[in-house]
Amino acid sequence: MSICIVIAVPDGIALAADSQTTWNQTITQAQQLGTNQMFDLAQPINIPVSWSRMARKLFNVKVNDVNFAICIAGTALLNNKTISSIFKTLEKSYQGDGTFDNVTRHFIDGLKSELKRQLNTENLATAQIILNVEFIISSYIENEVSKPRIESWVVFSGTVELDNGQLLNTGEFKKWTNFVDGQHTFGGCWIGRAEFISHLVTHNNPELPPIQGQYELLSLADAVDYTKFLVEYTCDYQRFAIMVPDCGKPIISATLTPETYDEEIIKEKNWL
Repeated sequence: MSICIVIAVPDGIALAADSQTTWNQTITQAQQLGTNQMFDLAQPINIPVSWSRMARKLFNVKVNDVNFAICIAGTALLNNKTISSIFKTLEKSYQGDGTFDNVTRHFIDGLKSELKRQLNTENLATAQIILNVEFIISSYIENEVSKPRIESWVVFSGTVELDNGQLLNTGEFKKWTNFVDGQHTFGGCWIGRAEFISHLVTHNNPELPPIQGQYELLSLADAVDYTKFLVEYTCDYQRFAIMVPDCGKPIISATLTPETYDEEIIKEKNWL
């Protein structure tokens, strides 16, 4: 799993992500004690079996001289390719006008094609195996820092249930955007293991002040620290929780402005 965050403030866009990839073994059947008969489980059980660091979950692509930043979560591999490498291939194959909507559509269609190939099907809606890729795409309209554009998407197979109980088998849906009715707002979103951050930012303890939410008042430097804090919080919470951590350090932090994309690895004492 992953935790990735993107926040737009007046001076630019700040991004951060963890870098751990976790491999799970999915168990769908069990053997009954005494009879040795196999039976199907009502719900599959995913057991972590290994992990690796420095996975690329945050990176940039450049289309028609326009910088985009991408964050990814969900399925780690499709057709023996990492999701970041799929995006890089799609970056090279793009032939459109470079507008935000068309670039986003190109990535969605490309991920759907990879899912179909992985599952050997032409209809993702009928797939029995549910795979999903979440991604956040961010850039600027007309290269204006006052017009940040951020969207969060999920591309999936089979049928999924949304938070409101709605069932979808369309293969894609938009989770969040800061562009509504032609207006760009400051703010952001996170994908992957979002429940840890949600626990932090939606707490109802009256003795504690609310966590920062006034994004229009943040400098880009503050936004960078804010995104790093939330990713670190997720990783550290998992480290001390009664669970096998599926998010881990080091953290990748980046900024995106209309002119540049800058990235750094947040090194730890015993890492690198």
